[in-house]
Amino acid sequence: MKRNKLGQFRKGMKPWNKDKKGLRLSPDSEFKTGEYVGEKHPSWKGGVQIAKNDCAYLWDGANKRKRRPKAVYEEHYGPVPDGHVIYHKDGNKYNDNPDNLEAITRAELLKRNMKG
Repeated sequence: MKRNKLGQFRKGMKPWNKDKKGLRLSPDSEFKTGEYVGEKHPSWKGGVQIAKNDCAYLWDGANKRKRRPKAVYEEHYGPVPDGHVIYHKDGNKYNDNPDNLEAITRAELLKRNMKG
């Protein structure tokens, strides 16, 4: 019998899982929906996720998250006006004190970033 290279099928060969759609080899150890969500997850950090090159995020339900600066701003000042973004006055993207947050237009954001 002639051997093929590793990982290749010869013409006419059939893989072992052909026609076995929905095959469950170990149902007891499979991930179950909702099993490790939110506070039940072993890596739970109080609902705050810190992104490396972005701001902090808050957990807002299964597979949802919300930017913490926006949540803090909306809690203290109401909804962010259309066409505005949340700006950190001191430049620290993790300082979400309400006094440090400001809603500015994108044009104003561009001007402030160009002064840099």
